[in-house]
Amino acid sequence: MKKQIISVITLLIVLIIAGYYFFNASDDHLSDLNARNFKIEEIEKVDKIFLADSKGHQVTLTKDGTVWRVNGEYTARTKRIENLLITAQNLEVKQRVPKSKLETIIKTLITKNIKAEFYQNNELIKTYFVGNADGNTTGTYMLLIDEKSGENYATPFTTHLLGFEGYLTPRYEPDPKTWRDLKLFYFPKNAIASVKLNYPENPSESFEVKLKETDYKLYQNGKVIPSNPIEIKKYLLNFKSISAERLVSDETKDSLFTNLENRKPWFTLSVTNLIGKTTSVKAYRKPMPPGSKNAIGMPLLFDPDRFYGVCFDNEMAILQHFVFDPLLVKKSDLEWNTDI
Repeated sequence: MKKQIISVITLLIVLIIAGYYFFNASDDHLSDLNARNFKIEEIEKVDKIFLADSKGHQVTLTKDGTVWRVNGEYTARTKRIENLLITAQNLEVKQRVPKSKLETIIKTLITKNIKAEFYQNNELIKTYFVGNADGNTTGTYMLLIDEKSGENYATPFTTHLLGFEGYLTPRYEPDPKTWRDLKLFYFPKNAIASVKLNYPENPSESFEVKLKETDYKLYQNGKVIPSNPIEIKKYLLNFKSISAERLVSDETKDSLFTNLENRKPWFTLSVTNLIGKTTSVKAYRKPMPPGSKNAIGMPLLFDPDRFYGVCFDNEMAILQHFVFDPLLVKKSDLEWNTDI
C-alpha cells in the first residue's frame, strides 16, 4: 500500500514538472529562452517605436529630447507613451499556447495582428506580433520575431503584466489619432494675452478679455466694459489644461463637416498667448436621435454630455460639456455689478 502511494506521488510530481515545461518552453527547444524574451530591460534607451496592423493602420512614435512625437508632427500623449513603455519593459510570459490551440493562434497572429518594433539609435532591438486576448481576457497572445533574421519564432505565448488585470492589445493601438496629445488650451501659469468668446445666437453676451499692461480688461465690440477683476482672474484660471475627448474618425469626418457647414455655431472661442499664437475652437451642438428624452421624459434635442468642435487646424473633435462649461461664461458674468 505504501509503495502504491509513493508511486502515485512520484507520478504526480512528474506530471507537474512535465506540465510546467510544456506551458513554459518553446516548440523548437524546451531550454530555448529566446522565443519568450519579450522584455526590454533598458527601456529608457528606446527612442523610436513603430506600430502597424494588418488593416493598414500605422504610427511612428519618436523621442525628441524629452518629448515624444506622433509621425514626427504632433506631440504624443504622455500617459499613453508611459503605458506602452511600462508594458514593453515588464512583459511576462504567462504560459505557452496549448497545442490544441496552437495552429489557430499562429494563423490569427500572422493574419490579424499588430506588429510592434522598438528601436535604439535607429537599430531594431525588439519586434513581435501582438494578438488578441486569451479566453479569460487576462492574457494577450504574442509571437516574437528574431530582429536579426526577421523570421518568426515558432512558439506564441500568452503574456501579461504582473498586477494588471486585462489584456494588452489596446496599448499597442496603431491609429495615430489615439496617440496625439489633444490639449487645446494649456496655460498652467496663465500666460494669456487675450480670450475672445463669441455667441452667434446671443451676441449681447459675447466678449473679449485682453491684457493691457499689467491688468486684464473686458471688451465688447472694441469698447471697454467696466469689469470685476476678481471674476476675470478666476475665469482665466479655467484655461490651465483643456483637452478634447477624441478626434472624429476619417470615415465620418467629411460627412459631418457637410452636415454642419450650413449651421450656425453654438460658440467660437479663441485664446492668444503672450507670443501671439492663437488657438481656436468653433463649437456645434450634437443632435440627439429623434424621439430622445431626458430622465423626466422631456424631449432631448441635443446631447447633454458632448458636442462637436472644429479645432486643431480644421479637424473635427468630440468635446465634453463637463470640461468646457467653466469656459463658457457670459459678458454679464464678468461685468462690474453696480447693484452691489
